[in-house]
Amino acid sequence: MARKRGATLEDKYLGPEPLYDENSEFTNAEYSRANNWYNYFYKNKDYLPTVYQFAEDVMGYNKKKISVLRKLKDWKMMKIHKPIKLYYRGWKFDDASIERFKDAINEAYKEGLKIKKEVEEKKKNVVVITPAERTRRKVIDTIWHDWDSIIVEGWFEGDYTQKFSAYNRFKMHGLKGNAVNIFKSMLDEEYQNIKEAYEKTCEQCVEAYSHITKGNKKKIMTQFEKTFEDLEKLKLSFKSARSPRARKPKSSDQQVARLKYCQEDIDSKLVSINPVLIPGSKKLFVYNTKQRRLTEYCVDSTTGLQVSGTTIKGFDESSRTATLRKPEDVLPLILSKTEKQIEKVWDGITTKINKPTGRINADCILVRVFQ
Repeated sequence: MARKRGATLEDKYLGPEPLYDENSEFTNAEYSRANNWYNYFYKNKDYLPTVYQFAEDVMGYNKKKISVLRKLKDWKMMKIHKPIKLYYRGWKFDDASIERFKDAINEAYKEGLKIKKEVEEKKKNVVVITPAERTRRKVIDTIWHDWDSIIVEGWFEGDYTQKFSAYNRFKMHGLKGNAVNIFKSMLDEEYQNIKEAYEKTCEQCVEAYSHITKGNKKKIMTQFEKTFEDLEKLKLSFKSARSPRARKPKSSDQQVARLKYCQEDIDSKLVSINPVLIPGSKKLFVYNTKQRRLTEYCVDSTTGLQVSGTTIKGFDESSRTATLRKPEDVLPLILSKTEKQIEKVWDGITTKINKPTGRINADCILVRVFQ
């Protein structure tokens, strides 16, 4: 952006932004003064919108061609950006000057096309290595190289007693769980070949391994099988070490979105609390208006009560429910008394006290919560 201007000393000495009409004097001195004004207040990038406007208005450039011009550095338009700015401020340029502006923009456009092509070529030549391919390359460079240089070289030299701990080498090379199956698949092809040669189920394999005795073929198979056992142990160790993905707790609004309850009961003169108060609370009182049943849900954990669909979750064994003989006497006490005083209210209930199910329906008033 050009510098913000107010009524300052700059206005006093440099004046306002140049503006011309048919009555203006188009002299070299005035042109020089205008240039000085823009040199002071403008940076290269500040002229570019006007240059793009000229390309569109005068030269018929569309948005696609202007996008090519935008690929150039702002200083690339230095030769013409100030004159074009003055053109839009009313300075009278002859036809030859206008043609020079056009030629300069066309040359800039050609340069922009080259830059665009180079960028596109670079994008084509970029090789994207997937995480799986990166792991496969690491397996080849590490444990597969170890297997080849220790075990396979040993077999070529007639040594079938070499030890190889895939478990230890995985840890040594810092290989992760996703490398287990990659390494196993590399080994498995060779194992199947030697197995078919040993069992004589494939003529080509029998011929390929004819220089190895049956006893040594068995030793080779045993080495493969021990390595496969190591890989299974590795797979289990990686699985057990993997941290379970923490489930993001649902918000109170999300938990109660499908909860069905009675908002108000005229007969009992009760109005339900806002259900979003339930998640996280330690105690909830619910009154079923149809069954005249009072239920108290309790929990002692830090997470508090939770709601899933139309069910209260997480309540403990101290939760209770009972039918009220005289709800008009009991319910006002539930609404007004403290937790300790409510215990005495329960002591006065003579009907059978049962364990609640957690289900809430359209007959239930959400009476009160304790946080």
